[in-house]
Amino acid sequence: MLDSDGCKAPPNGTITLPELDHEELESLLEFLYSGSLPAEKVEKHVYSLAIAADKYDIPFLLRFCEQQMLESLNSSNALDILEISDVCSNQTLKDTALNFIVKNMEDIIFSSRYDSFTPKNPRLSVQIARASLIDMKNGRNGV
Repeated sequence: MLDSDGCKAPPNGTITLPELDHEELESLLEFLYSGSLPAEKVEKHVYSLAIAADKYDIPFLLRFCEQQMLESLNSSNALDILEISDVCSNQTLKDTALNFIVKNMEDIIFSSRYDSFTPKNPRLSVQIARASLIDMKNGRNGV
């Protein structure tokens, strides 16, 4: 994990992880030492921990974060989870989030979160639209 040249300490003896703030780094270290985290820390830092787990190749943490995101998936966080799954190339999480979004399309598409999501994630927005059309087509064929 920290053996790569990008993670070796420079001459001043300091390793920086710029993508993590102090609390997130603290949670990462707590997880690495104990193998778990209190629920409030998981809820607060699960997205940043998933990205760090992917970047620094910490599979156990990535699986832990994936499980937490799957268990907490709802209309208010589905787009965040879809975005994280894409960043981490987690197909299981991505498929689950995409299916959830399609099934709850009206709640999600008409949200302010979706308005800010689409300009930042045009490719994912197209995938949502395609999945929705496929779902509608399959629904019509089943009737």
